[in-house]
Amino acid sequence: MKKIGLLAMMLLLATGAVAQPLVGYPDRLDTAVVRNYRVVYHDSRTPGPPVVLVHGLGTNLSVWREVIPRLATQARVLAPDLPGFGLSEKDGVPATPSFYADVLVAWLDMLELAQVDVVGLSMGGQIALMMALRHPNRIRRLVLAAPAGIETFTPEAAAQLKALFTAEAIAAMPPALYAQNVRRNFAHWNPDRFGWLLTQRAQMQERSDFRAYAEANARAVAGMLDEPVFEHLPQVQHPVLVVFGENDQLIPNRFFRPAETPADVLRLALERFPNAQGVMLPEAGHLLVLEQAEAFVAQVRRFLFAPED
Repeated sequence: MKKIGLLAMMLLLATGAVAQPLVGYPDRLDTAVVRNYRVVYHDSRTPGPPVVLVHGLGTNLSVWREVIPRLATQARVLAPDLPGFGLSEKDGVPATPSFYADVLVAWLDMLELAQVDVVGLSMGGQIALMMALRHPNRIRRLVLAAPAGIETFTPEAAAQLKALFTAEAIAAMPPALYAQNVRRNFAHWNPDRFGWLLTQRAQMQERSDFRAYAEANARAVAGMLDEPVFEHLPQVQHPVLVVFGENDQLIPNRFFRPAETPADVLRLALERFPNAQGVMLPEAGHLLVLEQAEAFVAQVRRFLFAPED
């Protein structure tokens, strides 16, 4: 994105105008220019401590549609579309975890929020960890939902994943294959509850920035692999809650680790973090924040808002 003049930036922030939302989005959206990228986000504007929700690879802030209203009864909930995803700007986005961590902190500066709780899903979990490592004073507590960054990959495995997740492959994925991949995110696929994800994908393909979206996805995969956080987990001093779905089919990667389970990844995480607790949610797949939103939010509330001893 070309640099925007101060007057234009002020007008954009004042109007909050956004492109036609995709299906699944909340009614009210805001817009900000952060580090020269146009970022769309939802701000519940409800009373309570600020909680930032960071979505995962290939998704956007609408993945939190079941979480936002439940959490907003006790918190001010903020959910951005990361640059490269959803309705935010997509051209030329580096899409590395460190890039996203710095963008999120610049966004918090713009909102005048000194410290927040961060809830990260999948790739968003690795981004949240990078935030904690690069900007530790900006985070109070961390919730990691089916997080990337705990599972590690050999250089050979990383190269295979990068070769598989190219922009060309992502953009050209047939609808039937995409639908199959979406269904793998759930313990029990329910088209009445989750079919909007397929509608949203079809809408994305009609947008002029779809190719840039595919490129951002490919860069994000490479970025997660090139900026591993596993060795640095003992440096994360924040209280951490790690939540996995018992039926997660994406983490751990079944091709490279066929004998391991989500419970194994959770145990590894609890061994590495100095101050962490873990929960396994039954009847939940990788998108546990959609499939078991009530149970997930109950755990988040307990962890973030329960009185401390």
